[in-house]
Amino acid sequence: MRMQKQIVTFFTLVLVLFTLFPLGAAGQQESLKIAEPVVSIIDSRNAEISLFEYPQRIVSLSPNLTETLFALGLGDKVVGRSDYCDYPAEAASIPPVGDLFTPSVEKILSLEPDLVIIGSIGQAQTVEALETGGATVAYINEEATMEGTYRIIEQVGNITGASAQATALITEMRQTIDQVLDQRSQANWPTVYYVAGFGEWGDFTATGDTFLHEIIVTAGGDNIAHDAINWSYQLEILLAKDPDILILPAMWGSTPEETKNSFLSHPSYASLSAVKNDKIITWVENNILERQGPRSALAVSQLAQAFTELSR
Repeated sequence: MRMQKQIVTFFTLVLVLFTLFPLGAAGQQESLKIAEPVVSIIDSRNAEISLFEYPQRIVSLSPNLTETLFALGLGDKVVGRSDYCDYPAEAASIPPVGDLFTPSVEKILSLEPDLVIIGSIGQAQTVEALETGGATVAYINEEATMEGTYRIIEQVGNITGASAQATALITEMRQTIDQVLDQRSQANWPTVYYVAGFGEWGDFTATGDTFLHEIIVTAGGDNIAHDAINWSYQLEILLAKDPDILILPAMWGSTPEETKNSFLSHPSYASLSAVKNDKIITWVENNILERQGPRSALAVSQLAQAFTELSR
């Protein structure tokens, strides 16, 4: 009887050990699976970003990335944003953490994010401080083209577990662009000038090295500043080329009407044909035009429609 009890005790102990410590290849493979990240990407600074769970708490320090997160249905996971992340309207309820280049590292870390995403490498010191504080930071930025915009959306989708939504969004944007390309005139494109700055501070525009240049050309406009760089332009050249259409978005802190009145009242631009003929586009928001994100295809569509209407 005593021997039987010892045998029972021995086998009971063995069963417990098998339960607590899985043996064999199957058990080892299961343990390895648990340790593998659910996603790994190489971000735009060539750093490998790995996550063991898709992020549930995200801080976005770039307006275009915040728009992308919301467009992918991830707005409820955004727990912090930059002061300039103003779209969609729901973003206003998310706690701000500071401006684009000097956000509060302390505030960001207090939000306990699973992921911080940025779109400007000018935030290098912020990135270093956040990573020192234990945060995972992904820098997501691409070339200033529509294809680059698609890659931004794809990267955001990959790292957040929203790849399917990103693919669907990109497909929808491509279809919008294709419709514009099919419908735009193949000849007699209007000459266009984008007013990024004017008056006493100098003249600035969407030069050929900007994302806005591609937006204008894709929409069917002949950008007179295609051969200039770094947003800078000379008033004398603007007057000499005398574009058919001006794109005049609202300046910072002003309404479209206030900006237009200020431009029209400035004597430097009175001789422009677009001013005399009132062919000035003021109703397209500069944020839609200038941000690489989900609304970039909409920007092309809106400009194409405006070009068509003003060219009649």
